Amino acid sequence: MNYVSARHVRVRFNGLDAIAITGGVLSVLFLACLFGVRYLPIVDLPQHAALISVWARAGDPAFPESRNFVVNWRTPYLVAYVFARVITPLIGVLGALKVVVWLSAVGHQLAFAHLVKQLGHPRWLTLLGLPLALGYGFYFGFVSFVSAVPLAILALSAALVHREHPSWQSGGLLGGALCATLATHGFAAALTLLMVGPLLLRGGGTLFARVLPLVWPLLLTVLWLVPGESTRSIGETIWSPRFRDLIEVPALLFAASAADHLGSLFGCLALALVLLSVGSPSRSIERWAPLSLLVLGFCLFPLSLHGFGPLHPRFAVLMVPGLLLAFEPRRVALVRRPALLVHGFCVAWFAVLVVRLAAFDRETRPIEAFIDRMPRGLRVRPVIFDRDSQAFPALPALLHLSAYYAAAKGGMQGYSFAMYPNNMIRYVPTYKHGMGSGDEWAPERFSATAELKNYDCFLIHSRSNRAANLFGDRIAEVTLEFHEADWWAYRVHSS
Repeated sequence: MNYVSARHVRVRFNGLDAIAITGGVLSVLFLACLFGVRYLPIVDLPQHAALISVWARAGDPAFPESRNFVVNWRTPYLVAYVFARVITPLIGVLGALKVVVWLSAVGHQLAFAHLVKQLGHPRWLTLLGLPLALGYGFYFGFVSFVSAVPLAILALSAALVHREHPSWQSGGLLGGALCATLATHGFAAALTLLMVGPLLLRGGGTLFARVLPLVWPLLLTVLWLVPGESTRSIGETIWSPRFRDLIEVPALLFAASAADHLGSLFGCLALALVLLSVGSPSRSIERWAPLSLLVLGFCLFPLSLHGFGPLHPRFAVLMVPGLLLAFEPRRVALVRRPALLVHGFCVAWFAVLVVRLAAFDRETRPIEAFIDRMPRGLRVRPVIFDRDSQAFPALPALLHLSAYYAAAKGGMQGYSFAMYPNNMIRYVPTYKHGMGSGDEWAPERFSATAELKNYDCFLIHSRSNRAANLFGDRIAEVTLEFHEADWWAYRVHSS
C-alpha cells in the first residue's frame, strides 16, 4: 500500500511539474517572439511609443517639440506608462513597451492559475492563462487595460477570501488590489467592481465588513480623478443593444474580431476545454452574478460612452474567470487525458502566432526603411487607406505605424493620443494639433489646400499611388521621397 501511494504521488507530482514547465516555457518563448521582431501587431502601440519617447526626451534641446506636451498625473492610466518610462533608458521605448506587454501576459497567466487553484478546477486549465491574455485588448493595443486585467483577476481572488472570513488583512488586500486596478485602467476597475460587488453581498461576518474595501477605490476616484480632466466627455453617448454579437465572444478571446477565423476557432476550442473541466452549476446565485453582469454589459453597454468606444468587447476577457466561478469543479474528466489536449492546443496556438508574427515583421519592413531614410524632426501626417494587416486578418495594425517615426526621430505627429483628456501625456493647452478625433480612420478627409502648410511629410499607405487625387493642383509642391511596397512618402518642397 505504501509503495502504491508513493508511486501515485510521484506520478501526480511529475504531472504537475509538466504543467508548470509548459507554462514557463510558453512565457519564455513568448518573450523571445516579442523581441524577435521589430514591430508588433498591436494597433495602438506606436502611439504609446511616441508619447513615452516624448516624456523621456523632456528638456532635451535636440527635441524641442517636447515642450508641446505635459504629463497628466490625474489619470487612471498610470502604471503601464510609468513602468515603461522608468525602463526606457535601459532598453529603449520599444523594448520597454514589449516588456510591459510581456509582464501583462505573464501576470494574466499567473493570476488565472491562482484563481483556477483557488476554485479547485483541474490544474491543466492554467495553461490557457497565457493564450487568453492575447485577445481583443492585446491586439488593439489597450496596453493599460491588459496590464490591469491580471490585477482584476487577483482582486476577484481576494474577494473570494474576504467574503468568507472578512478581516482587516483580507480587506486590505482586496482594497489594495482594487486601487491598483484603478491606477492602471479606470474601465478595468469598473469591470472589477462589477464582478466583486455581488460576491460580497453574502458570506461571513457583517455586510459592512465585507463591502468596506469597495470604498477605497471610490474614495481614490473622488480625491484623485474628479479634480482633473480625465473624466471629461469628448463626444456623445450612443446606446445600441447587440445580443446577437455574443456569438463573437470566442473570437474576442484570441483575436481582434470574428473576421479572424483562426482566432474564432481557437476561442471556441478554448471554451470547449473550459466546459470540459467544469461540473454542475453553483447553487450560490452570487457566484453566477459576475458572469451574468459581464454578458449583460457586453450586450447593453453603450457603443460609445461620452465619445469613448467601443468598450463593450473588453467585457469578454473576464468571461472565462466568470465561467469558472459560476460552476463547481468537475471531479471526473469527460475525456481521456485532458491535459494532453490542452498541451496540444497551446502548441498549435503558439505555432500560428509565430508564423503570423514573422509575416507581420516582413509586412512592416517598409516602415523601418522609411524611418531610416527620413531626417529628424519632421511633422508627419499619415494618410492610411489600407489599414488592415495581411498577417492578422481584419486587424487595422497599419493604422498608427507612422507614429514610430516620432518615437525614433522626434518631430510631431499629425494624429496623436495626446489630444485626449484622459491620456497621461497630453498637449499643452496652447498647442493646436492637426488631425482631429476620428480623422485617422477617414483618409478621405485629407485636404491638401488646408493641410499642406502644416506638415513636412505625408506618409500614405495605399495599394495604388493616390498622389494626383490627394494633392490635386498642389502636387507640384511635393516630391516623392520614399516608396516601398504600398507605402508612399511625399515631402513638401519648403521643408
